[in-house]
Amino acid sequence: MIYRLIGPMSAVGLTLLWATSTLATNVALTFGGRQVTEKHAMAPPPDRLSFAPPVRRTSRPVLAPSDLIRSLDSLFDGGSYSLVARAVGNAEGTRTADGGYTAAYYGHVDPGNQKWNLGSFSYQHGASTPAAADAKQLKRLYNQALDLRQQASQHQIMLSLSEELNGIDLANQAPLAALDRGYLSWLAIARQKPMDETERIIWARTRAFIDPDSGRWNAPGLGNTLTSIRWDQTRRQQAVQQVLDQSSQ
Repeated sequence: MIYRLIGPMSAVGLTLLWATSTLATNVALTFGGRQVTEKHAMAPPPDRLSFAPPVRRTSRPVLAPSDLIRSLDSLFDGGSYSLVARAVGNAEGTRTADGGYTAAYYGHVDPGNQKWNLGSFSYQHGASTPAAADAKQLKRLYNQALDLRQQASQHQIMLSLSEELNGIDLANQAPLAALDRGYLSWLAIARQKPMDETERIIWARTRAFIDPDSGRWNAPGLGNTLTSIRWDQTRRQQAVQQVLDQSSQ
């Protein structure tokens, strides 16, 4: 995890400092701040690797609509060179938009909990090398991506590539926000509002940090305010989009 600092700094500083918490341990389960309702939460107007574990099935699985047009393996194909690793890494500040590596990729101390982070995903649960850290987190994210697709199916949403990658990036940053009645639930609501794709992704990512039980912001590491959380989620959405733009070229 690398915290961002607001103020004059070098371009290198921006790369290394403007990334945020990546793992569930970095999003505390303590809820503080004011009560947030939908009204108050509104923002201002606008080779090949497979990480799927062996599965024995006796019945046909429920597939999200996106499974019909884009295989999940294709997003994880290439391991550390995969689209997922590059997109999330760019949002983390460990990778560049074209897939290069920053100094943070090779290791940095988490300023929040003082743990050692490694690899594209700022992995901090024990790994000997950045590549080993990537392999572990890719497996974890693959399963979380399956969860996101299942939720999309339940909401009858056909995820765009950008929506899906942003969900995966959010799962890397804060699994509870992505998976616990968070991102997909808000994205379904955003689909009913007059927003373009970029707006609804940022809107859903931001509101995913509202605890579904208390109705309060649950992002102390991001400031626990609409403005600060939205700023961070906008930055990460833009970082993911940069990688998509590079890949299309």
